Amino acid sequence: MRRRLTIAVLATVAVSLLLAGIVTLALVRRADRQATQEALEQEAKVLASLMETIPFEERGRNPRLLRAAAELKRNDVTVLLLKDNTAFGTFPEKIHPKDLFPLALGSRQTISGIKGSTAWAAAIGQRPGEVSTAVVLTDDADQFLGDVMRWLIVSAAISLALGAVVAAVLSRRLTEPMSQARDATRLIAGGDLSARVPVDERRRDEISDLSASINEMAESLERSQSLERQFLMSISHDLRTPLTSIRGYGEAIASGTADDHEQAAEVIVSEAERLERLVSDLLDLARLEAREFTLEHRLVDVGLAAEEVCAGFARRAADQGVELRVEGPGEASGGPVTAWCDPGRLAQVIANLVQNALKFAGSLVEVAYRDGKDLAIITVADDGTGISEEDRPHLFERLYVARQTPQPKEAGSGLGLAIVAELTAAMGGRVGVDARQPTGTQFTVELPATEPPPAKP
Repeated sequence: MRRRLTIAVLATVAVSLLLAGIVTLALVRRADRQATQEALEQEAKVLASLMETIPFEERGRNPRLLRAAAELKRNDVTVLLLKDNTAFGTFPEKIHPKDLFPLALGSRQTISGIKGSTAWAAAIGQRPGEVSTAVVLTDDADQFLGDVMRWLIVSAAISLALGAVVAAVLSRRLTEPMSQARDATRLIAGGDLSARVPVDERRRDEISDLSASINEMAESLERSQSLERQFLMSISHDLRTPLTSIRGYGEAIASGTADDHEQAAEVIVSEAERLERLVSDLLDLARLEAREFTLEHRLVDVGLAAEEVCAGFARRAADQGVELRVEGPGEASGGPVTAWCDPGRLAQVIANLVQNALKFAGSLVEVAYRDGKDLAIITVADDGTGISEEDRPHLFERLYVARQTPQPKEAGSGLGLAIVAELTAAMGGRVGVDARQPTGTQFTVELPATEPPPAKP
């Protein structure tokens, strides 16, 4: 690529110089010839005026005429006789009598032209009688063209040399980061997700943006790999724990070593329900991603759904010493708070948020609901340690803790909040999280309060 880029730059410079040289030479040649003609006309006119002061019989090689021609630096001076509209004498090379015909007729005092590479001019003074004289001067028509061509060649050589240097530097500047990007992408494709492209912070161009994008892609892939690894570890742990309990109590019952068969059966049922919830969460996420999730929308009493969910968590909250309460808008609202959603999925959203709040709460979890502007607003707040501002934007990602170094206390499948975000979006709402003062976290779910109008065909 470096070689092709250098050749392309040099070819562009060469073509540009060639076109510029052709145009320049054409303009210089035209101006040079026009200036030479004008100068010859003026000088011929001066010499013709001088001829009028010289006796007719002395005009051919008169010393005064020769001195005037020498002062004008002209050695190619020819004096011709004009009689009966015809010029007589020894004509300069390439000049013919017919060229002086307008002068012989007396229609013009000066005349000039170019024959090949020779410029000429002729002038006549006052006509004293039937016979008069004309002065003819000749010169090279392209006096400065050779010098201009030499300078053009020199400047072209210098420009090509500079172009070669610039092409080499530019190609190296462009191809080196491209080569680094190629090598890094090959390593990434081969499984080395730690590969990165060196980025010069001082550069602000497309190459630098490309390198930064490749690094971001590698970081994203590495993070995804870490998420997947952590996810598998967490799921394995979550599956192994209840399976171990189920197997242990089942073997105890089968061997007759279980002291309390009823308690063992309760443990087996509880752990089986835990497994069922985990599998259900995995299936829900898979369906949501595949857009195969079906919802049955209807107007749902949000307060009733919140009461039923919290009733199911009352015993767990009491065992943890946490107060779980539900707050509504009160009787002044004039009626129940309704949302246009799937009742089962709404209960699942509230349950996941309450379960998450109980995990971190100190002494209080509060579920509140109210009417908004065409919205039903549900909040779940706790008084726990809260969530850092850095982690807050990633809460609804699966296993968001894996974006940093996972901590042992953060073990778990980490699917609850991801399911909340997916379900809320599927029902036409949105979910957010805010810090609660002085401590704690508050999740807010907003759902449409009424049935949306039918879409226009």
